[in-house]
Amino acid sequence: MESSLPFDSTPHALLVTASYDQTIRLWSLGTGKSIGTIQHADSQVNALSLTSTGRDLAVGGWQRVRIYDVSSGKEPKATIELPRNVTVVGFEATGRWMYTGGDDGVCRIWEMRNNQLVANRLLTFTPSQVTSIVPNINQTDLFIATASGHVWIWDVINHMYMRLPMPDKLLPLECVQKLAVHPSGKKLAGITNKSRLLCWDLMTRQVEANSFDMYKNPIVPIEQETGTYAHLRYEEKVHRMPRGYGLSVRFSPDGKWIVASGSERDIIVVDSENMKQIASFNTECTWNWDALFSSEGRYIFSGGGDNQVKIWDVETCQKVAQWDGHMKPITAMCMNGPSQ
Repeated sequence: MESSLPFDSTPHALLVTASYDQTIRLWSLGTGKSIGTIQHADSQVNALSLTSTGRDLAVGGWQRVRIYDVSSGKEPKATIELPRNVTVVGFEATGRWMYTGGDDGVCRIWEMRNNQLVANRLLTFTPSQVTSIVPNINQTDLFIATASGHVWIWDVINHMYMRLPMPDKLLPLECVQKLAVHPSGKKLAGITNKSRLLCWDLMTRQVEANSFDMYKNPIVPIEQETGTYAHLRYEEKVHRMPRGYGLSVRFSPDGKWIVASGSERDIIVVDSENMKQIASFNTECTWNWDALFSSEGRYIFSGGGDNQVKIWDVETCQKVAQWDGHMKPITAMCMNGPSQ
């Protein structure tokens, strides 16, 4: 079921999907058509990220991050070598710097210097793996989740970090798998590997920055209270997807809803104020690695174990289109715009 409906009116809006079939596909959200393919035979793709302009694409996999020019897509324009599996990649809003994280437990910030990507700041959580990184809208705070069950905030300007509050009654080995920031920058959401949905209120305060060694390369932050802190909402209540392993959580562009997906067939939408479920979609496949809102919030794009991109109308809860092209399950998705 293909469709040429415009699923996003934003100019040059793109959806990018990666698959076990060793290809990365580019989809125009304005036409609903596939507009290009990038061959990627390095390894399974764990994470994708586009710059806001849609010009550059970061691809994270086993021990490597590739940066592609989307317009050509033939050979990577830059490569980052890392010691372990890369599970998180992302760009700062204007593309000035990027971040990576993965199984080596290190969150790194990269900048271009002398035509080379250089990690000029890092924060280490070894031996725990980094499972998710997301910047706040101010682009000066990074929220980081680790497999040890903690969530952290890193003030990358003042080089300080601190731990966020977590529920007292997490299940054994439960940890946050994915984080998302509200468009206002006043809330943080997360989903755990046990499908529990969490939400924090974010607030600001005045803090005095301690001195740090500017000449250390890369710069290593100190553990101290940061200017942004968080209060865990609904700590006494447990909000979960019906079953399965949580994989993705995203806010709608207006911040009203949260969409969550995981290892089971159902994708759910909850109200971001009270965390109550308002809709669900039966994808008819397992391992839905991601679900993203269109920039207007009308549609949700999902991809998973049946190789297809599926598009859902949020209001009617109906599937309005599906895009075929991948020959094996989809493992990662991203788009440029508010829902990235």
